[in-house]
Amino acid sequence: MAEANYHGKTSSAYWKPSGGAFGAIDNVTEWSITLTADVAESTVMAAATTGKGRESGFHAGTATVTCLLPGDLEIDEGALGALELLRDATDISLGYATAILGALCTGASVGVDMNGIETVTYSFQLSGTITNTVESGTP
Repeated sequence: MAEANYHGKTSSAYWKPSGGAFGAIDNVTEWSITLTADVAESTVMAAATTGKGRESGFHAGTATVTCLLPGDLEIDEGALGALELLRDATDISLGYATAILGALCTGASVGVDMNGIETVTYSFQLSGTITNTVESGTP
């Protein structure tokens, strides 16, 4: 199926399961991503005026992908793979991508909107390198 296209706008998401190939997630209507970079306090001996420092540590994030449900779920809870989120159908606007095996599907919520259309929202826990200049199919 083609990517979702509403009011002239498009968004797309791709999933690459462990040991598989990239494939488009069908009927994407929206996606969101929240990136975090946790820090740890550092008390390394340094100049007297330095005090505690902050050391960059674990990079992570969460993402959700909402789709019209075309039938069966495409991604199962607990699946590990790579996730790619593009702002539109072309590579010009770029997007976000996880490292290989950098996305864990933590849930798939199925529902029905007010018009009786079935939807599914996939939730992901992201870890490792998350690139924000990705082009389609690059991880």
